Order: sequence, then structure tokens, then C-alpha cells
Amino acid sequence: MLSDDPRAVRRACLVTSGGVTPDHPVLRDLARSGWHVQILACGDGVTPGANTTDVATVELPGDARVREFHGTGPAERSDAVRHAVERLHREHRFELIAFAGRGGLGARAIQAKRAGLAFLDVPLAVYLDANSQRDREANRRWPSCFAEVETDFLERFAFENADVQMVPDDTLVAFVKRNHWNVRANAVKSVADIPPPTTAAPVEGDTPLVTVAIAHHNLGAYFPDTLATIAAQTYPNIELIAIDDGSTDAASVAVFDAMQAKYPSWRFLRQANAGIGATRNRCLELARGEFFVPVDADNLARPDMIAKFVTAMRRNLDLAAMSCYFLAFDVDAPNLVPDRFLYALRPTGGPHALAGIRNVYGDANASFRTAALRSVGGYETDRGTSCEDWECFVKLVHAGHKLGVVPDHLFYYRHRPGGFSRSTNWFANHQRALRQFAHAGALPPAEALALWTALLGFHQELEHRTNAAPPRRHRFADRVYSALGKPLKWFRRK
Repeated sequence: MLSDDPRAVRRACLVTSGGVTPDHPVLRDLARSGWHVQILACGDGVTPGANTTDVATVELPGDARVREFHGTGPAERSDAVRHAVERLHREHRFELIAFAGRGGLGARAIQAKRAGLAFLDVPLAVYLDANSQRDREANRRWPSCFAEVETDFLERFAFENADVQMVPDDTLVAFVKRNHWNVRANAVKSVADIPPPTTAAPVEGDTPLVTVAIAHHNLGAYFPDTLATIAAQTYPNIELIAIDDGSTDAASVAVFDAMQAKYPSWRFLRQANAGIGATRNRCLELARGEFFVPVDADNLARPDMIAKFVTAMRRNLDLAAMSCYFLAFDVDAPNLVPDRFLYALRPTGGPHALAGIRNVYGDANASFRTAALRSVGGYETDRGTSCEDWECFVKLVHAGHKLGVVPDHLFYYRHRPGGFSRSTNWFANHQRALRQFAHAGALPPAEALALWTALLGFHQELEHRTNAAPPRRHRFADRVYSALGKPLKWFRRK
């Protein structure tokens, strides 16, 4: 924490994109206030030194090195920053970590702190020194790709959720306010204006009941392992409701019966086949827990999954649900831990502007406030289509609820070629999420503005590509074809 002793050496970490020169405004501000600064730099122009670390040189943990399903992008860079800052913080014990505003570099670190995973002993500040959207609009340009829309979201998320908002530029503050950013009344102009930190009230140590809900249909080959990982959870207060949704495979029916005998304290029910949405809704009706966690009957939970979900939900009373990262596998896992992975999914939790195009919120294996999920009617009950989890997240947002992400790989996702989401029609699956945009009345102004801005930007990018001159080789081929076309047609007729 910030020291009251003026003689103490106060250590800060400055995270910024590109190289840092001595006249960098944040560095000058910190130096004037007597801070010893360690720099973590991202991008080109970085010169490593005693006080400067290039994020590209910091080795990531094994999970973080697994390829993200959607590829490398702004959120992945922020994730690398988060791990690099954690490592530097363990070494230097910073009393302040300040992130430059451009690029949303602090977004994943701030998510980690909100979830109770890291940085609980140090303030995280975002210095609003630049803004990608303003730079773009200065060039009379709309966002043209996913990465730009995602960057805008990460910049806003990091700034709005930082412990300290630093706002040295009144013009830039006015710009972000016009775009409905939340600039708090306690935002400061300089490091010197940061008040002494206050000790946050500890989260109460009781253990609210968590309902784990499993819908089972012909998955007897995997169901015992899934239940074993729930039985191994470190969190002590769990009720489990498993419903067999009209399994037709005799072996799976027998396995379900065997599991009921093995875990007599859990609740096992049967019903005629009704589909995943209806089955989860029945679990939701029966749930007694404050939190509701759906788990697919073929996935594997890490032992601390429920504990981390509960910690995160209790630290964020304004959130109706929190998803998490996962690692996908397609190999045997005899010890309930796969030894290699196909890919990772690391949802960002936004922007909602992209939620009609892809699922930015996460997998069904998430933690919901039971009351909030009930308030929107739970899941839609369409048959023969998937993506009910994506649709449910969109429903919650459109009803005015906020969602978050625990930036940790809390479970292993079994990637099966015959899995429901891969064997159903993707147009129909996607349509489920898209139809919820007819009920977007409670969408926050910043998200609504970003949605229509992205739509305009993508449209203009499409027009630009449609009207762009073809490459030179194509133009040459067209001229050759035009010159030879008539003789060739005459020759073919002959």
C-alpha cells in the first residue's frame, strides 16, 4: 500500500505501450512525486534495461500459452500484461501499478483483482493519456474490425473499473464523457492527488449454498468423471441436481443409476426428453442455492472452480453472473486432468456490440445469482438448436444486468466432434442470440452507442473493400482475357 513514511522508497509499476522516454507524462508525474518506477512496456520501440521490461520477454504460465480460440488480439495482449505485472509485483512489491489508457492494457489485471485472484494489496490506476476512439475519429474513421471494437471496450472497462482514475487532460475527459464513460467524482489529475488507500471491508467468511446443475443425456461414458470433479471441490457447501433428460442409451441409463447410488446426498431425477434449456430450467426451479452453476455432463471442473466463483460473486455484488476461462481437450483424462489441449477460450465479458456476432460472454459453465437468472425466465427452451448459454447472457444484459469474467481457467471443456453445438445448424443456433436484440431496451448508453458505431464502421469497411481497385495482377489478367476472349471463343466454335 502507499506508505505514510516520506523517507521510504515508494515503488510503482508503469505499464505502457511502446517505448518510454524520460519525458513521458506519467513517468514525469511519478518521478516528481518521488516514486521509484519499474516500467513494463508493450509493442515496438522497447529498450529493455534495469528498470524496463519488455512484456514479450516474460514467460507466461502454461495455461496462458494455450492458443486462444479466436486468435491473438487486444484481450490476449492484456492477458499477457496481467501475468507479467503479477510476476514483477511478486519481485518488487509495488505500492502502485499505473496503466496507460491506450489499448486497455490493464483490463485483465483489473478483472483479476475484481475476482479476488491477484493485486489485492496494491491500487491499480489507469492514466487517461490517450484514447483509440478519439485518435480514430480525428482521422474521420469508424472502427473497421473486431480488434478495434474490442480495444474500445477494454479501454473503457479498464478506466471505469480501476481503483484510481487519473485524468490529466480535460479535453480527453470531455470526449469520453460524451461517449458515456463513467468518470468518477474522485478521479485525480496527478499521482500526488491520490488519497491514502482505505482498507476494503473483508468479504464475510460464510459459505452460501451453491447449486450445481447437470443436464444428462446419453453421456454415461463421461458422467462419472464429471461428478468426481464436483465431489472433489474445495468449496464445502454444494447441492447437486442431476436430471437425466430421457436418455435412450442403455449404458448411460445404467451409469446414471449407479451414480445415484454412489452419491446418495445429491439429487438425481429423470424426465422425458425436453431439451437442454428446459432441463436447466427445471434445475433452476428446484435450486436452493444463492448461486447457480450449470455444468455440462462431460466437462471436468478444477477443484477450486466453485470456490473461485463464490469469491468473485461476493466481491462484485453488482454482477448477476460471472463466466470464466476454460481449456478444451479431446484426449483421455484418467486422472481428471488432460495432458494437452486443443485451445483455450478466454471471454472478455464484452463488448456487447459484438455479442450479436459471437459469444463474448463465455460458456454455460458460469456462476449466476439464482434470483437474477429466475427474473429473466431462465433459458429459452427451443429444441434442436444450441447456444442457449449465449442467448441467456444476452437476455440478462438486455434486462439491465451486468456480467463479469473470472480470468482463470476453471474447467476443462470436452471438445467432441458430435457435441450438440457442432452437430446442430449454426444459422439456427446464431439466430437464438440475435433474436434477443429485439429486447435491448435496458442496454447502457455506452454499449448502445458502441453497437451502432460498430455497425456503421463494418458497413463502411465492406463498401470500401467492394469499391477498392482490384490488385494489379487481377487487372492484368482481366486485360489479357479481354484481348484474347473473342479469338478464343471463335477458336472454340471452330
